[in-house]
Amino acid sequence: MRRSIKITISALATVIGIGIINAVRVDNAVSEASEYQDDISAHAYYQFGVVPDSIVFDIWNVGWNASQAEVLGVFLRFSEKMKDREFREVRLAYRGEAKFVLDGDDFQDIGQQFSYQNPVYIVRTFPEKLRTPDGGRAFSTWSGGLLGVVGRQMEDVNELGERWYLDDMR
Repeated sequence: MRRSIKITISALATVIGIGIINAVRVDNAVSEASEYQDDISAHAYYQFGVVPDSIVFDIWNVGWNASQAEVLGVFLRFSEKMKDREFREVRLAYRGEAKFVLDGDDFQDIGQQFSYQNPVYIVRTFPEKLRTPDGGRAFSTWSGGLLGVVGRQMEDVNELGERWYLDDMR
């Protein structure tokens, strides 16, 4: 009986420790990034709680008044908060289910460019950087005339929101 109590206490302490580490190392940056977004609830954590080179940006709730631009803005501000950290990948999830994967180098680049780069450029080129969880390309890379390319990229941005969380909210 005493052995099982010790194992239970040890397991509980481990889970609490993992939660604290995730909160301090990753989730606090999401809280800061979404400080003025009451309609968006997002969290970040290490994949499986313990994989330090893979983080999950997980949307849990989006209010009806929040736009796709606001949701993406929280993610971009989060990347800026994490710009000095290196990760292998960042998973974009909705309620625990990964929908897209972003290469860690791309995540870091976005965070570093966020303060000076045109935000429209960052947003419209964001989808082409994403992969599906199984490794395939999530969106195409467009070429051709500027207006045609920008139009297709913005269509991809809208589809990104639908596939990431909107379809599951309906």
